[in-house]
Formats: sequence, C-alpha cells, structure tokens
Amino acid sequence: MDRSDAAPRAVLLGHLIITVPVVAIIPLVLLWGLYQFGPFLWPYYLSGGLAIAWQWYSMALPGWEGLLRRKGLQDKETREAARRCALVWPGAAAIGSLAFHTTAAAVCGIHLGPWLLSRWFVWILPLVGMSSAPSADYWLQHLELVSIVPAFAVGFVVSRNVEKLATWAWILPTMILSYKLLTFTDPHASVLASDPWSRFSYYFVIERYMPTLYNLRGSDPIRVAAQMTVVVPFYSGVAYSIGALLKKSKLIERIVRSFLAEPEPEVFLPEEAGVEWIGDAKEHMSHDHK
Repeated sequence: MDRSDAAPRAVLLGHLIITVPVVAIIPLVLLWGLYQFGPFLWPYYLSGGLAIAWQWYSMALPGWEGLLRRKGLQDKETREAARRCALVWPGAAAIGSLAFHTTAAAVCGIHLGPWLLSRWFVWILPLVGMSSAPSADYWLQHLELVSIVPAFAVGFVVSRNVEKLATWAWILPTMILSYKLLTFTDPHASVLASDPWSRFSYYFVIERYMPTLYNLRGSDPIRVAAQMTVVVPFYSGVAYSIGALLKKSKLIERIVRSFLAEPEPEVFLPEEAGVEWIGDAKEHMSHDHK
C-alpha cells in the first residue's frame, strides 16, 4: 500500500484516537461531577475535564506520529501531516496545564485536606494514646489551615514535574470569588442601613458548626455550602500557587542547603598566621619569665 492510499486512513485514525476522545472526555467528566457532587463546583468539573483531555492528547498525538514514522515518514513529514490534519492544536498545552493545576489545587482544598484531617484522628492520635472521632465541626473550625497546608505542599511538589502555569492556579478561584462578592445581596440587611462589609464577612468569617438534620439552627446551611465551594478553593488555589512560586524561585531549597551546609574552615593569610605565631611566642616567653 502506497502513501497516497494510507493518507486518508491515517487522517481517520488520528481523529478517532485523538479528536473524538478529547471531545468526549470534557462533557463526560462534567456530567459525572454534576451527578456525583452537585452543581456547586461545576467550573472545577470543567477544568478537570480539560485536564484529563489534555493528558490524553499529550499521549495520543505522539502515538499517532509514531505510527506514521513506522509507515516510512520522516519526522518533518510527520509533523507536517499532523498540522495539515488539524491534529496540532495551538494553545492546547497552556490550556491543559492551567486546567491541570487549577483542578489539583481545588482537589487539595475540597478533598485532600479533609481526608488528611480524618487520617489524623484515625492514624496519628491513637499512636499517642488519644482517641477522638473526626467531626465536621473541627474541620470548619480549622478550615483555613486544612485548606492551605496540603495545597501548598502539593503545589511545591507537583510543579517540579509540571511547571508550566503552576503559579496561576489562583486565577479561576479568584474569579469565582470576585463574582460572588460583586453579586452578593444580604437577605438580612436593611435597605436603609446596609453594611458594605457584610459580603466579606459572609464568606470569610467561617461558620464554626456544621448544620445537621437535628439542629439546622446551629449555622446557616447555605452559607456553609458557599464557604466550602467558594472560599476553600480560593484558599487552596492561592496556597498552591505560592508553593509553586517558591519552587520556581528555589527559595526553600536555598534555605535548606544553608542549614545543612557545613561551616567552611577558617583560612588565614600567611601574614596573619605569622602575626598570630609571634603573639603566641611572646605570651609563652612572658609566662617563662614569671
């Protein structure tokens, strides 16, 4: 089979293994997130779909190009064929990388932080003779710490391998928070005496008790949901970006090396060594005369 006969098949195969899965992955992930967790976090389901689609594209395109090379095409011809078949998508790497880091930061705040907190109660406290059941109230009372610390560590580590746009994970959470603040209306505020800072306290003054079916008056369920789906990703996105920024600047590595480095031996110039030897000799002679 010559190249002219194989070209249409190669184009069809490329779209079947690259374009079709990428186009299908994004809505499937979005629908799965809506079904599993509800509509509150749909921007992060979308970013998760984009991140997974980008990972598939990053693996499938080199595989398709490898098939063409096995058919006898050179590297330059393979790249040109991918471009002519519209299988090279400008900006895909930037969009996919940003979506990957945004999703990773959101997962740290929404899932990883609470999971690590529960493991603290289940694994660590029994080792020191303390027994206590994890509670949602404890998570709310330490929400900032639980959201920031895991995201900071993950951002620092993940940016070692996927560095591109790792410091921009705060963009989407900040946009969502800004939109919520701008469109916020306090249902309990009076028209004649409105507090402009109430919108900030509504989101950033964290509720201390999780509402339950037995006590709905303990806290505002709508406010708790807003803080969990808007404020938590904002905290984790900022912490993730700071961790990636510190990794990029290598500040922490320099600090660690400065602590672990052995002190350099003190070096004397020949003139200084001679002066010190003369001083020691005079001191010994004075002791002998005494």
